[in-house]
Amino acid sequence: MVTSGAIPPPPPVDDDERGFLEFLSTAGIADATPSSPTNEVIPPTGGSDEAALAAAAAAANAPHYDDVSNGPSASSAQRRVSFSNHVGALAVAPDKRRNSLADSVASEDKIPEDDNTSIGASTASRRPSESSASSSKRRGSEMSMHGVWSKLLTRKSEVWDDDISDMADSDDDMAPSCWHAFTHTANQTSRWFHATMKTAFSSKQVAAPCLLLFIVLAAVGCLIVWGFDTAAANSRKNEAIAIAEQTDLFFVRTLEKAFVPLFTIAQFVLEVELFHEFDLAVGDRCDPNTTDCGDSASAPVMTGMEQTHRNLTGLFQTEYGNLTLSKFDSIAKGIKENSGLGKSLVAIQLAPKAVVSLIYPMVNCEDFDDGYCMNNTGAWGHDLLNDPNRTAIASKTVPADGVVTAGPLKLIQGEDTFIARLPINMNKEDGHSMVVDGVEYPCWGFAVVLLNWETLKKDSNIYEDFQTAKMQFMLTRTDIDGDTGEEKVVIIAQSDRPELIEDDNVTLALHTGDNGWVISVGYDDGFSPNYKAWAYPIVFVSAFLFALLMMLVLVSKKEHERLLRNLMPARAINKLRKGETVVERYSQVTIFFSDIVGYTNMSSQMTPFDVMQMLSDLYAQFDILAKKHGVYKIETIGDAYIAIAGAPKKCTGPEAAEKMTLFALDVLQMINDFRKRDDGAGVSIRVGLASGPVVAGVIGASLPKYTLFGDTVNFAARMEQSSKKGQLQVCPLTQRMLVDAPTHDFNYEDRLDDNGELGIEIKGKGRQHTYWVTGASKLDTKRARKTYLVVEGEDNA
Repeated sequence: MVTSGAIPPPPPVDDDERGFLEFLSTAGIADATPSSPTNEVIPPTGGSDEAALAAAAAAANAPHYDDVSNGPSASSAQRRVSFSNHVGALAVAPDKRRNSLADSVASEDKIPEDDNTSIGASTASRRPSESSASSSKRRGSEMSMHGVWSKLLTRKSEVWDDDISDMADSDDDMAPSCWHAFTHTANQTSRWFHATMKTAFSSKQVAAPCLLLFIVLAAVGCLIVWGFDTAAANSRKNEAIAIAEQTDLFFVRTLEKAFVPLFTIAQFVLEVELFHEFDLAVGDRCDPNTTDCGDSASAPVMTGMEQTHRNLTGLFQTEYGNLTLSKFDSIAKGIKENSGLGKSLVAIQLAPKAVVSLIYPMVNCEDFDDGYCMNNTGAWGHDLLNDPNRTAIASKTVPADGVVTAGPLKLIQGEDTFIARLPINMNKEDGHSMVVDGVEYPCWGFAVVLLNWETLKKDSNIYEDFQTAKMQFMLTRTDIDGDTGEEKVVIIAQSDRPELIEDDNVTLALHTGDNGWVISVGYDDGFSPNYKAWAYPIVFVSAFLFALLMMLVLVSKKEHERLLRNLMPARAINKLRKGETVVERYSQVTIFFSDIVGYTNMSSQMTPFDVMQMLSDLYAQFDILAKKHGVYKIETIGDAYIAIAGAPKKCTGPEAAEKMTLFALDVLQMINDFRKRDDGAGVSIRVGLASGPVVAGVIGASLPKYTLFGDTVNFAARMEQSSKKGQLQVCPLTQRMLVDAPTHDFNYEDRLDDNGELGIEIKGKGRQHTYWVTGASKLDTKRARKTYLVVEGEDNA
């Protein structure tokens, strides 16, 4: 008896308690010395297993205060539940631990075992029949254990920080990276979308109403749009012509701007004497195939390109040639910079005797994007009158009174270019003449400007204007085939879908060139009202969105229904919806209990997260087998798995026993291949079955739970506790019903005790004749027999 103010001497510390204290000392929570007055764990002096369990449970349930004024916090309660499940199991030896469902039920000597025994009964309930000395010792043990558990709880962050790191990157790692946040959100959204679509298309109750709603809304919307589709087509044609005229005006004005540098460079040739003799320096072409050109002063033809090019290298190696080139570059640079044409003017050329001799710039990188450069080197020395591809245009330029335009054409330089040429006329008596088609003209040559066609189109906003107006266009030119003399229509610009206006368009001839530009314009939807182009899409999109919204509501309802059906039977859900009490009696069911062997030692070597993950992986396989054999999962408590056959879907006693036994044999077979996540080690379980009557019902309002009541529940738990590793033990009634199983023969053996006598002692049941079930085979020999093999296990010592 402990007197007031005196500290009682510590009782002897057994091996299990000493091991627990050593664990706490290793974790840095308590001293390993049992006699430490602040950290020692004082077990009850009564020495009973149940007393030790009561002390550990009471200590684990002791309140932990984060703030004295506020009382127990929510986080403290959560830490007690999760952390004490992991560490609290270490406070007692593995063989004295109670993780199965039966230990939720009061033990035999503390709560009477009758039909009112419940799965969900609290382990904290005890009969107040203990002596005052025992109570005093227990209080001392609880006070001492409270100090230990408080220190354990203060280290919650150290335990869970490691576990959380296994699940995902830490917040510090993820905070700097928006990509991690994006990928995480994308993965979550993808999984949600996949799950939603799977539910929607796999259920007729979801897909059919959504499809019907979409069809009805779309049909009604289309009728409304069609009813308003009566606007006058002529007004839209006038609008199309107006936009085409704007395009024509832009190109006319652009070409007028281009004529300015053309006339300017031509005037410089006429005014600057340095250029007057340049055409004579180039000279007429001497054909080496028909004439001896050895004494000719003209620039010779270029080797390898005799037909199309002249070799001007010798000319520009002279002082005159260099002076002329320098002067031209200076003049052309000023003209280009002040032309007002921006990047569209890409080159200025002089072609004395129709031979391209002076080019500025020779290499143009400034007027192109993405690092592209227009290299005019290939055009240097180009003999336009003798190139079959350019003869027609050059021949037309020499006798012209003004500017001759052509293009856009693909040049030697590789760009689509709009070309404007102006003949430069001088006095024929001074030797300035050119012969075209046998006619001699007083022509020095011509000035040339090149306009980048892509830049012109961009500056004209032709694509944007037509797209904004929801129109399509096609811009063409008409060329004359040099060989056949036939006209040929070439597309020089078009919108993305010109095929829409092949049959319904308006056309306009543009005043932009000598080879007949024509633009064809039309609306995307023809000359019907312009709202028609977007009205129908809006109708269908709106119908789709409404159908999608309805689908999300129905899927949410379906998922909610599925979740409820996973928590409790449909019949119980329907009663709860009606406000009725759920209580059902089943006369013959078979209950399954399983427990992981060595779970305490296993969990002490794993983090809480790994324990949770291992149990989740394991019991997911159990659930698959439960669905396969038609048994109903009740719940899992720690490492214990509980299931029932014969309820809530009723069947005969032999059928229930057969289903549950086949399930148990499959579970044992599956366990042979199961491995833990951390080290790949195997997992062993022991299994027990019991048959008899039970009462099932739903308990609670805020967190309703479907559970079982009755002595059969306790008996099944005792069958599991007294079973052996890797073996299936059944009670006498289960074995008797297996004899009458409708479709299978079962192999079973009598259970013998350590003395070799038949039967074993079962707490609360006395001596019972139990059986080992080792396998099963189908009764129908005409079909292949399915055999369940069970690996003989060792006793859980």
